[in-house]
Amino acid sequence: MPRKKAYDSDVVLEKAMHTFWQNGYEGTSVRLLEKDMGINQFSIYSSFGSKQELFIEVLKKYKNHVGNTFLKELKDSEGRLADIRKFLSDYSRTVREGKQANGCLMVNTSLEVGHKDAKVLQQLELYFEFIKRILEHVLEKAKRIGEVSPEFDIKRNALFLLGSLQGLSVYAKFQQAEEIDVFIDQTMTTLK
Repeated sequence: MPRKKAYDSDVVLEKAMHTFWQNGYEGTSVRLLEKDMGINQFSIYSSFGSKQELFIEVLKKYKNHVGNTFLKELKDSEGRLADIRKFLSDYSRTVREGKQANGCLMVNTSLEVGHKDAKVLQQLELYFEFIKRILEHVLEKAKRIGEVSPEFDIKRNALFLLGSLQGLSVYAKFQQAEEIDVFIDQTMTTLK
């Protein structure tokens, strides 16, 4: 009969997420994972299979984390353009103030691992599609309430916003608030 785990898989996965987020995929050794997760190498491999498979689970967890925290207010918004502006401003302030010092795990992963790993690439594609759908949903609401014109192309503008958001996750790390405000103003101008 298999032994019962002496740890909560969700808790150790959360710890692994923060370790990968802080150190990147290549910079995270199994030894570091053991230390940060509080479980041994055998438990890591028996629960997750390999470092790569653990990382895939971390990327899935991060997607849920972003959907339930960072994007929640935007998902629940009425679809006003002011809601999108507030979302972009709040996000940039979070990055600028160091509250999300490691940036976006998915953006970091796309730069580090990118096309080198098909399974990771699949998770990146699912994540960015997930964000795009949320943005499309908000823009559909905006169109319904007349915040944008009837000719407004939701899909194209959601893609533009997705790219802007990913750029903002990097740009906000080193720019002054005034420059970031210009970036957000220009982004919002494009949506009208």
